[in-house]
Amino acid sequence: MTNKTKKYILSSVIYGVVFLIYTLLVMLIFPDKNSVFWACYAFMFIGFAVNVGVMLFTFKSGDVEAAFFGIPLISFSIFYFFAELFASLVFMIFRNKVTIVLPVIVQVILLLVFILFAAFALLARTTVVEKTEDIKTKVSTVKNLSIDVKVLEDACADPQLKNALHKVSEAIRFADPMTNDSVADLDNVINGKVSELKMYCGSNNKDSAMQVCTQLLSFISERNMRLMQSK
Repeated sequence: MTNKTKKYILSSVIYGVVFLIYTLLVMLIFPDKNSVFWACYAFMFIGFAVNVGVMLFTFKSGDVEAAFFGIPLISFSIFYFFAELFASLVFMIFRNKVTIVLPVIVQVILLLVFILFAAFALLARTTVVEKTEDIKTKVSTVKNLSIDVKVLEDACADPQLKNALHKVSEAIRFADPMTNDSVADLDNVINGKVSELKMYCGSNNKDSAMQVCTQLLSFISERNMRLMQSK
């Protein structure tokens, strides 16, 4: 059992105990129950269920937290929980003086406001996750090219070519991992040149390999400058 699972089970037990205590108290405090009471109780149950659901999502969502304007989703759920708790208790107290319409409208609005903020938080998280994954993919691609050239460098016996391969490997390793339309053509060219470099090194064609190394250094430098200008 992982630590996250243990935390979730423990938190669920705590929520369950709190809800049982809440149920016991309102059942004893308000003996004469009517439709307003039961409506408030139902919305309060929804409040508990929402918090348990958000907590489960938070534990499973990984490193990227769902947040809106810097406020985590779980904070929104707690705000909603206490707002619902306050509203339900107030309407339970005045259950014989209001119709069921007012408490239902107020508590539905509270729930809809929470859903709206939760949707914004989840949308923001989705955007962050997509950007993060995109960056990881691009970083991985750049690293793979650097590794490919590094392998060629390690296998190379010629000192001059080995030095040239080292420069290319380092240039790729420290290149900007991001990409956009302004460098899409260069990305394709660089990938193609690395493939050429593998072929020439494999066939011990030093002159062609040296020429490709020079070209790669030029292309990588141009790529970095284009990205810098586009930011």
